[in-house]
Amino acid sequence: MKRIPPQFKLLFSFLLLGMVSACRTSPPPAQQNSYPSTERLIGQRGGSLVYRVASPPQTFNYLAAADENTLLVAFYLLGGRLIEFDHDKLSYAPGVAESWQVNNDGRTVEVTLRDGVKFSDGRALTAEDVRFTLQAVYDTRTAAPIFRDALLINGRQIECAVNDPRHLRLTFPGPVAVPESYLSNLAVLPSHVLEAEAQRGGLREAYALTTAPSQIVTAGAFTLQAATPGERFVLRRNPHYWKKDSAGTPLPYLDELVIEVVSDTNNALARVQQGTLDVLDRLRPADYAALRQTADAVRVTDAGPGLTTDHLWFNLTPKAASGKRAWFNDARFRRAVSHAIDRESIATSLLQGLATPLYGFVSPGNRSWVAQDLPRTPYDLTKAQTLLREAGFTLRGTTEAPELFDAAGQRVEFTLLVPTESQPRKGIAAVVQEDLAKLGIMMQVAPLEFGELSRRIFQSFDYDAALLGASVSEPDPSSYANFLRSSSPSHQWHPKQVQPATAWEARIDGLLAEQARERDSARRRASFHELQTILAEQLPVIPLTARHLTSAARQRVGNHRPSMLLPYSLWNAEELFVRQP
Repeated sequence: MKRIPPQFKLLFSFLLLGMVSACRTSPPPAQQNSYPSTERLIGQRGGSLVYRVASPPQTFNYLAAADENTLLVAFYLLGGRLIEFDHDKLSYAPGVAESWQVNNDGRTVEVTLRDGVKFSDGRALTAEDVRFTLQAVYDTRTAAPIFRDALLINGRQIECAVNDPRHLRLTFPGPVAVPESYLSNLAVLPSHVLEAEAQRGGLREAYALTTAPSQIVTAGAFTLQAATPGERFVLRRNPHYWKKDSAGTPLPYLDELVIEVVSDTNNALARVQQGTLDVLDRLRPADYAALRQTADAVRVTDAGPGLTTDHLWFNLTPKAASGKRAWFNDARFRRAVSHAIDRESIATSLLQGLATPLYGFVSPGNRSWVAQDLPRTPYDLTKAQTLLREAGFTLRGTTEAPELFDAAGQRVEFTLLVPTESQPRKGIAAVVQEDLAKLGIMMQVAPLEFGELSRRIFQSFDYDAALLGASVSEPDPSSYANFLRSSSPSHQWHPKQVQPATAWEARIDGLLAEQARERDSARRRASFHELQTILAEQLPVIPLTARHLTSAARQRVGNHRPSMLLPYSLWNAEELFVRQP
């Protein structure tokens, strides 16, 4: 299961499954990338497509989601969002809300719902359902940390006042620059189905995998037809979905969308080649190259650097091992480690050109907000050795087998946790291990099942360092808030700080608050630029790569326009159709 820490439309750690060699090999011959088209075709209604996930959804209740595939099904495919995100245009778009207007105070938003929008059971969706959903998100009994955190502003809630069935007013705790970045997290739930559960405090258990499909009422493009937990989930067209194509044809086009669990990546590749699987996202580099040779049956796409990143960090909490705490908290040590890692080799050889070296926490795929002039730590062993000497470390041993010691005579060694489910990250960890050995640092790699790895990082803090990464569902700077805010449970290197542990983290908290309320785009950009600069200087996370989003689809799949953002090939699932022979 790809479990993610408590956050969502903000940065979240998650696994990328797939096989990749841990050794450095020569990169394949240069190939022209196949970027996705943005053309929207008018499709034909009917038919079924099969999409692969590596691990099964755990619930159909998006409020209880704690892994990527649950979000895929419960939020993106079954959920009807108040405001959506157009991955073609990289901009917000009307969803269940037909329009919204920010008042002059910058904190109240007048929302108008679509006329006649309905849930999958035919009942009208009204402003009362929006109010109910917002209350459910904030109810701590619901235990919805991902979405609750995403809809809190400085720990405070958004207030909702219903004017009539189609009109409501949302009042934010203070001025916000982009209210859409919050409201795109709200998929409207049916109060007529779930209010009794909410009043009893049992909403978290609603819409379980064992719930009869007829009892799961949705507002999204699809509803549930059948479920075989752990194996196969059949979604059917929501007959009351509001969207239509440019010709006036009701969407979605598909009769069925099948979400099939195929944990083995080799099996998934074979299924695409055999034609029993229609869409496969996040290809292994070797599989991407192999499928390019079958253009008559399968179309492969490289959408470029995704907003997903690979990075490592050290445990900066007070519970870090006492003898190592001084190393990890010294920015010179972190910078030396960063200089010692050959990112270019990882991207071009290990990942066969389907990754971009990374020097900041924002992926270059986020073209609107990534800072291009950050201080970098290129591969430079001499610079790394100089920084370590300045920090009081000494080098012993031989040229062939160097050994690094701190000022107290302690050998510098630590353990790096990596998810056992992610072959790419295990491969990256092996390269980092090899690189750091050149500095005399002894680093052990410890693959752990993701649930245990997450428990160590966010609960017991019993670890030295970890290699995971992060992603955002939307490119707006507010999406990074929970990753960066010192008090956040998702602040990877030192979560849940009562007060910022360092002056630079306090400054980051201040910059986050500034950009969230700043409505002047130039000043907002300056705040986010300064924030990126601080992270590049302090390196609480050491960026490594931004892997490209690669996807394969059978030629029968129409309107396949995979995005570098979650949910990748299914962001426009309502527009996918089966091409006629």
